[in-house]
Amino acid sequence: MIADYLSNIGTLTLIIHLLDILLVWVVVYKLLTLLKGTRGMQLVKGILIVIGLKIFFSFIGFTTMTYIFDQVVTWGVLGIMIIFQPELRRALEYIGRVQLSNILNLNIKKEKDNKADIISSIVETTRHMSRRRIGALLVLENYTGLDEYVESGIIINAAVSNELIINIFIPNTPLHDGAMILNKDKIRAASCVLPLSDNRSIASSYGTRHRAALGLSELTDAIVVVVSEETGKISVCQNGVLTTDFKSDGLSKYLTENWLTQKDNLLRDKSK
Repeated sequence: MIADYLSNIGTLTLIIHLLDILLVWVVVYKLLTLLKGTRGMQLVKGILIVIGLKIFFSFIGFTTMTYIFDQVVTWGVLGIMIIFQPELRRALEYIGRVQLSNILNLNIKKEKDNKADIISSIVETTRHMSRRRIGALLVLENYTGLDEYVESGIIINAAVSNELIINIFIPNTPLHDGAMILNKDKIRAASCVLPLSDNRSIASSYGTRHRAALGLSELTDAIVVVVSEETGKISVCQNGVLTTDFKSDGLSKYLTENWLTQKDNLLRDKSK
């Protein structure tokens, strides 16, 4: 009887350990998918290198180098919180915005249908504006709230329609300057002011629209679609990455994979 009892305890302990390992794997996987395509992924690589060097120097007995890397790890945590504040904020906002209805997959189909209609409108209107060299800046809201940017513009709160989108961006109309912000079911605002990116690697040929799109994508998880007034080319900014020269099919595929199905698949594929 004692042997059976000990055997049961051993089995229970094994199950707990397996569940513990599985939970750690899920957390790490979700963290990496959230960081994919951001500066945070480079941070992860840097951390792994530092930890590897620390273990190496400790193993071969380099006391001074081990001490130095111990200090790097100790103070690096504070540095990470300061330097990568946007990525940390986005991760925390994502966790905070996970609702019970999303966990239980309630209302997901309706939301997907709404998003699919919006994607269709964006593809059609950007194609129209691209041919006529009408500049446009469209922001698709994700988990990170964009209220501060909505408040900088003119509140619309209207159903999405091709005619409304095009009319807003026609040159010399009152709302054509600035960005249009859309969420899963409506146009929230137009003529919104976005933060400009200070990324020096972006080509000088890109104007204010592209820099504004890139700037917002660096601070939030929004997807920003840009139509160039000069060239008519369609670009997309997400996670601080600017991808250019989309065709209609490519834009539809990209938005479907990165916005429509994001709740089912958080992997952000940058391909067209």
